[in-house]
Amino acid sequence: MKIAAVVILYHPTVKTLENIKTYASVLDQVYAFDNTEEGSVIKNSLMEIPNISYFNDKHNAGIAKRLNTAAQIAINDGFDWLLMMDQDSSFNYSTFNLYRDNISNYPDKNQVAIFGPNFSREQQNSFETIIPEEVSALITSGSILNLSAYQQIGMFDEALFIDGVDTEYCLRAQNSGFKIVQLFNIFLKHELGESVRRASIKTLYLVKKTKAIHSPIRCYYIYRNNLYLQDKYKYFDKTVMKYIHKGAIADIKRSILYGREFRNIAKYIVEARRDFKQKKMGKYHPLAN
Repeated sequence: MKIAAVVILYHPTVKTLENIKTYASVLDQVYAFDNTEEGSVIKNSLMEIPNISYFNDKHNAGIAKRLNTAAQIAINDGFDWLLMMDQDSSFNYSTFNLYRDNISNYPDKNQVAIFGPNFSREQQNSFETIIPEEVSALITSGSILNLSAYQQIGMFDEALFIDGVDTEYCLRAQNSGFKIVQLFNIFLKHELGESVRRASIKTLYLVKKTKAIHSPIRCYYIYRNNLYLQDKYKYFDKTVMKYIHKGAIADIKRSILYGREFRNIAKYIVEARRDFKQKKMGKYHPLAN
């Protein structure tokens, strides 16, 4: 198996470098696409990683476009699979080889569009016993894209910009007859949103809980893109689509209850609904005053 990796950066930090090193050392090539408009302050340090190719056009092009560009470069460079990583995600150093072996030994792996790991906020050791399960969708980070299948399924949907990009591709892959497989014995350390420990009105502000919340602009993308997915895949399995919808709404409710930006989130949700109805997709553009 010839596997390259792509990592999407946005204001990367020194910690980002350490995360990249957990998989770069066992791969032939890592493509780093930096969405930071002014360029990365750690570019020189990134370039010290021997097998990394760094791209920055000082433009935030989101996730889907960068993944498509990386996939095409990887195909042209002769790779069969593409590991997709967020800058805040990492493996244990011993994990990735086990991950690759699990996929290499998987029967009919060519019929799998994406393999993905289990994930946790804390680093966990993976174990050798393979525990695969067909699922309806995977998150992008840590997942490995079958580039041969990608050429049949088509590109990631750039209308989404960020959020729901992975879900949309997984639904389309299944419509094309491919499987989505999660390996529950492989662990990726991954942050889903900002972790906070706060109380909410649900407990009359008496009990603090640790929750993952999202910024108001991220809630905009979650809500708008969920409307887009529900419309585009209205013919898909209703149980799956209901589950996706409930997950999106739960993310927003949690951000409202445990965040401190109710009014901003409410404003963005109104704009998200309006933009979807007006078919304004891609990157968010605020209303002119």
